[in-house]
Amino acid sequence: MSVDTSSAVEKVRDRLEQTFGKALAMLILASASNEAGCTTVGISPPEYTRLIEAISRDQRVIDMWGAAGAADALASWRASIAG
Repeated sequence: MSVDTSSAVEKVRDRLEQTFGKALAMLILASASNEAGCTTVGISPPEYTRLIEAISRDQRVIDMWGAAGAADALASWRASIAG
């Protein structure tokens, strides 16, 4: 099932907040947004892809979820906007 990118970003944010808490989740999103060169508001599908790829490369995410867990999250997030 395809969802819009705004809803998809919210799901990513929720997942990060569940694991890291609100403050650290916002830092991870801000870092990824900066690395991806996009905002999290009004985001296009290519920007969303760059954002979630940056999140999955974040060392804090890898340290908490492991490389396989980060890869699984990335695959799930990609699938959420797939047609």
